Amino acid sequence: MKYAFYILLAMLLWACGEQKAGNESAKLDFIVNLDTVKVDAGDELIYVAWNLSSSGESPDGKYLYNFNRTKPVRLEVINLENLTLEKVIPMEVEGANGLGTQYISKVHRTAGGSFIFTDGYQVLVFDDQFTNIRTYRLDKDEFILQGLPEGKRIWLDQDLSDDGKKLVAFYGGQEMMDPKEGVIWVDFEREKAQIFPLAVLSDWTKYQTTFLYNGEFPVNAIFSPANLLIGKDSVIFSVGAENKVYFLDVNTDSISSKSFESKFTSPVSRNVFPKTVDSEEEFKKISDEKLKEVRYGNFLYDEKNKIYWRITQEAEKALLTAFSRDFDQLGELLLPENFKLPSKVFIRDGMIYTYLNQEDEVYFVRLKPEFKN
Repeated sequence: MKYAFYILLAMLLWACGEQKAGNESAKLDFIVNLDTVKVDAGDELIYVAWNLSSSGESPDGKYLYNFNRTKPVRLEVINLENLTLEKVIPMEVEGANGLGTQYISKVHRTAGGSFIFTDGYQVLVFDDQFTNIRTYRLDKDEFILQGLPEGKRIWLDQDLSDDGKKLVAFYGGQEMMDPKEGVIWVDFEREKAQIFPLAVLSDWTKYQTTFLYNGEFPVNAIFSPANLLIGKDSVIFSVGAENKVYFLDVNTDSISSKSFESKFTSPVSRNVFPKTVDSEEEFKKISDEKLKEVRYGNFLYDEKNKIYWRITQEAEKALLTAFSRDFDQLGELLLPENFKLPSKVFIRDGMIYTYLNQEDEVYFVRLKPEFKN
């Protein structure tokens, strides 16, 4: 059912061409044209079990590299210019050039030609011939562990620099109910890690509800997603429940923030849910209710138009907001009714690509901004 609107939208666009949404706000006057395109996979089936979450784009925007986790593991190369599955590259789990795991969570392609595969605990660097150059273990490498307080771990919220030489992540306690405590900045080239404790992160636990088995053992949790971006000398982070963004300057160890206002969405997740529940039925009910709460997405930089885009979801409303490079809000507009914030969003050639699964085939709903000033 979650894709029902997309299917309807695709049918509408095929029948009527393009659909337009008009800007509802001030500093930047723009509209957005939407269309839906299909990736031709030929006789192959593109791996969609994880909704393209295990994928990454090439720096020039010409390719999307989608990691197929089913054995034998492989890398699917999608040509975004002609919308075809161009080739499938076999890979290995074991051996000198093996990944060590089939559960790769992200593919990162650098301008220098290397491929970087991450699974949340290790960072594997390969050359363009898929020879393993270096493997870093976030949970074992001494230079990383020396930077972490004893008993703390690096969380799965992570981002790599464009060249793949630096990584930022949240860190905190080992348990599901532990709060995030700060950000760790890892410099692979210098083999140095530095932590930045951030008290503001502990407040984000109020958006989390944990299911306790027998009232004691945490087995599941639902929480507002955290957003994280690495800059040249900064970390940009936010939580989906708040219309606010924070900036950490790693040179000065200073933090600043900006709050925004929208005419269409709540400034903060309004409902107060219990921190823990011991009933699976109650947990499911709260999970459904939390999905109706406001979720501010990550900031996506549009190199062509020199602005950031962000998609926000609240109940059945979806909102597209534009920001300057200094994160000043420029304009916002409502997207068509029932537009859903997808699991995979990226920018290519000034367009916002949002992933759509229709009968296990890959489509993209493309949002194409058109500026009037």
